[in-house]
This record gives sequence, structure tokens and C-alpha cells, in this order.
Amino acid sequence: MTRTQFILALIGALFLGRVYGQDTVEYRQANAALFSNNYTFIKTNKADKNGNFIQTTFSDDGQCWIGHGTFEERIRKIILTFDTTELTPKIEYKTNASNKEYLTIKWFDWWGEQQEIFSVKYTDTTKNKDTYQSNWVKGFLEIPLIELKDNRLSLYLLNSNRKIVDFQVPDGMNEINIFANDTVRIHRHRKSKEKLKKRKNGFKTVGMWTKGKKTLFVRREE
Repeated sequence: MTRTQFILALIGALFLGRVYGQDTVEYRQANAALFSNNYTFIKTNKADKNGNFIQTTFSDDGQCWIGHGTFEERIRKIILTFDTTELTPKIEYKTNASNKEYLTIKWFDWWGEQQEIFSVKYTDTTKNKDTYQSNWVKGFLEIPLIELKDNRLSLYLLNSNRKIVDFQVPDGMNEINIFANDTVRIHRHRKSKEKLKKRKNGFKTVGMWTKGKKTLFVRREE
């Protein structure tokens, strides 16, 4: 399974799985040969005029854009309200009294899937050049507390200069869970509102790579 397929399957499990047995309709951007741009609308009942939606875009070079929120149907329009709160990097701090020797760091994506291959460096790399790598067997990273030189750290992809997020180690905390994505590969549709103009066979809105012009989205047939 490719990373794109995995992400799509994960999105489906998290969003569509919540509404199993409910009415779901997908629309795809027309004339999108080298990428896919889809809106999926989910209603509790088919006759409802509102519900939840998810927008997913996948490019041919493996990048992904994701957005989701609520929608309201009107006579000639569908009004989308995007929710960006779940896509904001989040960090959880804990104290494990039985672990007095190590700082444990775990990395998860926005949907809670654990990422097992990563590294951590000091945020100020001019003073501290040490790099710590995750244990592939355990799936997380441990830093001996006695070796910790600074409480300002940064999460990176393994063997890469691509920084994911900066974070700090509060006094007394020895377990950190980081929820963040590699935003070079996975992006957020940075919208708050969007109006889709209804048509008989779908709707029109500004699509991906259309130079700001509206394009047609058509219903996916089973």
C-alpha cells in the first residue's frame, strides 16, 4: 500500500466510519488527469439539508491536501464551513513516576497513527548538534535525562533536515506525545468558508490548478 492509499484509507476509516450506514455522496473535479480533487458529503438522512464533508486532493508526486467541516444546502448553493482545529499540531505532556531515567517521545499524525521513524535535535543547532533517533523496534525515542542539554527540542524526519515541529520539555515531565504531520507532503486546505454553485450534474467552484477559475465537479457514480 502506498502512502497516499494509506492516508485515503485512514481518512475513510476515521470520517466515513463514524457515519456507517448514512448517506454519502462523492464529487470529483472534472478534467483532473494528473491529480484527484474530491468532495465527500455525509448526511444522517438522505433528505437532510446539512451534514459533514471532507475534501481530499492527491497530486501525482505524492502530496496530499485535506480539509473537513460542515455543510448546508440551499436552493442554488452548498455552503461549506471548514474546521481546522484538528489539523493544528498538538503536544501532550505526562509524568511517569516509574520512569526516572529517560525522556520518552512519541510521534503521531493528525489522526493518531503512530509514526515510528524520526529523529529529534536541539532547536538551537548552533550550540548543540546532537541528534537522537527513534528505536524502530519500540516505535518511539528515548533520551537519557542525564544527557539532556536543553529543554528546547525539534522533531525531524529521520535522516532529513525537514523539521516537523518545535517543542519544549517542561520541568518534571518525562513523556511527550506529538501530534503533527509532515506538511511538505500533507497540507491543509486553508479555507474557512466556501460556496459551491449547484448544477444539475454537480457543482462549480475554484478547483486545484485552475488559475483561480471555477471548474466543474461531477458526482462519482458507483
